[in-house]
Amino acid sequence: MLIQINKKMISVTLILILLIGALAGCSNAGGAAKVDENVVAKVNGKEIDYDSFKKNFSIIEKRYNEWYTENIWSQEINGKTVLEIVKGQVLDKLVTEELINQEAQKKGISVEDAKIEEAYNGFKERLEQDEELKKFYEENNLDESFVKDQIKMGLLVQEYEKALFDEHGLNDKEKLDELTKDYVVQVSAKHILVKDEELAKEIINKIKAGGDFTELAKENSKDPSVKDNNGDLGYFPRGAMVKQFEEAAFSMNVGEISDPVKTDYGYHIIKLEGKKTIDDLKKEVSEEELELEKQKAEAMIKQEEFIKEIEKLKSEGNIEKFEENLK
Repeated sequence: MLIQINKKMISVTLILILLIGALAGCSNAGGAAKVDENVVAKVNGKEIDYDSFKKNFSIIEKRYNEWYTENIWSQEINGKTVLEIVKGQVLDKLVTEELINQEAQKKGISVEDAKIEEAYNGFKERLEQDEELKKFYEENNLDESFVKDQIKMGLLVQEYEKALFDEHGLNDKEKLDELTKDYVVQVSAKHILVKDEELAKEIINKIKAGGDFTELAKENSKDPSVKDNNGDLGYFPRGAMVKQFEEAAFSMNVGEISDPVKTDYGYHIIKLEGKKTIDDLKKEVSEEELELEKQKAEAMIKQEEFIKEIEKLKSEGNIEKFEENLK
């Protein structure tokens, strides 16, 4: 039950938002003066209007309807409907894009008009060959101006990433090789899952007093797999477990016992058993597999740097979101 299920990709930009949408730095409009109902957010004073939100949401709505049917929207996750969650994610997408746009202007990062035109012409050719998609774009007023703005933003994110990676030396092969060599790609852990935080703390105290982790897992863990593995999860890569569990496990030292880690499943007590880096995998996998793992590690290192940058922009920015206007 701990395994994180990877869903189909929505878009490069939206995936970015799914990764960073929960970052701190956004302030709600509670207690503020009444805002125009057509404004869904303000980013350093720049307004994001409802029309822009509606058009962006319509694209995601179409894909969700195709993948999961329209029944998906009323389903609840942690007290919120999927509709509320996805609307919030689309709003986060627009806020993050505006932050990047503003910072790119400050740094003199731009996109050539010729590149936008080239990408738009390619899109237009594909659209002419798909009558159903063409009808959808027409019905939702996703016109040339909107499409070009989307293309421009996607290209701008790429240029912004490139400049950021250049600044931190992440486009330098030697530096990246050095970073990936010691990058932890897998960890081995044991865990005990309980529903109550106080019980988790009691068990941690027993372990620190010399209690046997495996026996305590068999006696207390609510994870259904405990009957088969006694709480031993073995080695797993990044992206395999739910976010909070993974972040805790990959930040620990071997032999360390975690504080209670809260997830949707309850409270976890984690004991880290081992770590594997890219160098460690050299003895275990083929050259092809090793190269693939190295590429994944490079992508993760760059992704982490990009997320840190967006977190910084959000924490330093003046962001107001008016979710009551997401009709």
